[in-house]
Amino acid sequence: MNHRFVYFGRTSNFILQLAAVAVIICVMSINSFSTAFADAHEVEGEVSEEKPMEEKPKITGWFQIDVDSLGTYFLVGASHPLSGGLSFDSNIYVNDHLGEFDMGVSFPVIANDSMALLLTPMLGVGFNYTSPDGPYALYPQIFAILPAGKIFGFHWTIGTVKTLFDSETLDELYNRTYITYALNDTVAIGPQFESVLGLGDGGGLWALNFGGRINIGYGENNTLGIYVGYETKKEEGQTGLTGRMNFTRRW
Repeated sequence: MNHRFVYFGRTSNFILQLAAVAVIICVMSINSFSTAFADAHEVEGEVSEEKPMEEKPKITGWFQIDVDSLGTYFLVGASHPLSGGLSFDSNIYVNDHLGEFDMGVSFPVIANDSMALLLTPMLGVGFNYTSPDGPYALYPQIFAILPAGKIFGFHWTIGTVKTLFDSETLDELYNRTYITYALNDTVAIGPQFESVLGLGDGGGLWALNFGGRINIGYGENNTLGIYVGYETKKEEGQTGLTGRMNFTRRW
């Protein structure tokens, strides 16, 4: 009997030790699982807190309709981002039966927090679709844009080279420059200057006008531009008042 009690006592101790080991293993397993579970969620949290990948630069576009001495015409253009601040720009000009396609590269000359200066040299080709005898002209040109806070500067010089295709015509050089100051988020005003120069024999200063410009915001990304100027090369009896109206939509 004593041996049985001793054996039973040893057996009981062994069972208790085994149970204790099992409990310790379970606790360690639960703790390990909890730690792994927490670590996994911590990694997920770190991943979710990482900055999202930068979006690819988007293609921007614009539409413009004008009315001036050339009649009523419209333009549509787009800017395709490249690298290093460069972009490939293109647009079409349509005026009745005349069509022009321009393309070039825009690049920053100055770019900081207070201002920027962007230059866009372009080359265009035009067609007169009344007859199958194109091209009509080439259009070398350059744009300069200067946004600087409330001040916005714009310059455009374009040459019309027709003598390559018709020796009896004259080439032209047109300039437009204006600077506006934003009075508020809707209205900007400033001076504007324009000139047209005929090149070659029989050329000369054909037009020279100056005046005031107002840009009015017509909602988000919409601008109405009105220019009223005085033409110094007017004919006798004319008032000399001239100008332009245009509406521009950007997206």
